[in-house]
Amino acid sequence: MIPFTKPIVEDEEIQAVKRVLESGMLAEGKVAHEFEKLFSAYVGTKYATVTSSGTTALTTALEAMGIQPGDEVITTPFTFIASANSIAILGGIPVFVDVKPDSYNIDPDLIEAAITKKTRAIMPVHIFGMPCDMKRIMEIAEDHDLLVIEDACQAHGAEIDGRRVGSLGHTACFSFYATKNILTGEGGMITTDDEELYNRMLMIKNHGRGKEGGYSHFQIGYNNRMMDIVAAIGVEQMKRVSSLVKKRRQNAKEYDRFLADFEAVRPQKQDPAFKSGYHLYVPRLYSDKLSRDEMVSALRNAGVGARAVYVLPCHKQDTYLNIQKWRWAKFVDYPDYSKVNLPISEDLGARHFDIPVHPSLTKEEKETIQEAIKTVLS
Repeated sequence: MIPFTKPIVEDEEIQAVKRVLESGMLAEGKVAHEFEKLFSAYVGTKYATVTSSGTTALTTALEAMGIQPGDEVITTPFTFIASANSIAILGGIPVFVDVKPDSYNIDPDLIEAAITKKTRAIMPVHIFGMPCDMKRIMEIAEDHDLLVIEDACQAHGAEIDGRRVGSLGHTACFSFYATKNILTGEGGMITTDDEELYNRMLMIKNHGRGKEGGYSHFQIGYNNRMMDIVAAIGVEQMKRVSSLVKKRRQNAKEYDRFLADFEAVRPQKQDPAFKSGYHLYVPRLYSDKLSRDEMVSALRNAGVGARAVYVLPCHKQDTYLNIQKWRWAKFVDYPDYSKVNLPISEDLGARHFDIPVHPSLTKEEKETIQEAIKTVLS
């Protein structure tokens, strides 16, 4: 089976972890801070702070932004559920609006209609590494005095007009899960240009301590830190991130050219001013002959690690259909998500599938993938 992803961990990462182990300083420290500096320079922000995961990055950032129980945050349903859950964890209300059928990203034309007096923020998700229309989103946010948190957990290296995502909102969050463009196994990062937000995030992620450390605490906080053992992997990953993203783009371009000959399969569309990081390569199937699930099964039978990742959009997940069981429902008036109708997201859930696009793919493996698609569609 050609794997849908293949983590690239080389001797440099092994030696870096070994050095941390030998140092005896294993918790968040100078190696984590080196990772932060490298990452903020790469993204193009003044500040960055590591966290234990992409999810804790999101919850830390949202709390620093002042999201309270009952506050509404507008976001997309076509994403990994951690995006919406990070809002609900704080007692916030995820307000789902539909996506654009070609980019799969939140539709800015629908955001403004969803704004109410309870709305506090917008969380666009750069799905599969494809940038959202951040110019439009930031204009809407400015008009309505809202904060914007980029969920860039899948978008390392993605760009809009030469600026990397993660530097376009008021704050942004990344994940370093083992399948991501940059990996540490588990881990996250928050980026921002806002010093006040940054200082609040430092406290929230570290038991409410001030940035000077010690045992003085100023608010309720958590342990959302990253160990230096983990950060050491990230430091080494940063040295090759540009080449890894470049290879993903090359692989995606090959697929785009190949699929142009097939009317039944349509790739995710990229705006000319955007550059996806291609965390995943995810086309849609439009066929009268076979279903998406049959397509995935046929590809897997041919040795291709195909999948369908977001079959159920967030508003169709039991988590939100049963939101009244969530502890905050005693205090927060959640909507009846069973009545939420988002046809494009639901249609994408039934049509999309992904094929391997990772940098380790060989020429022979890509030829095998293309031949398998051709055979299934013929």
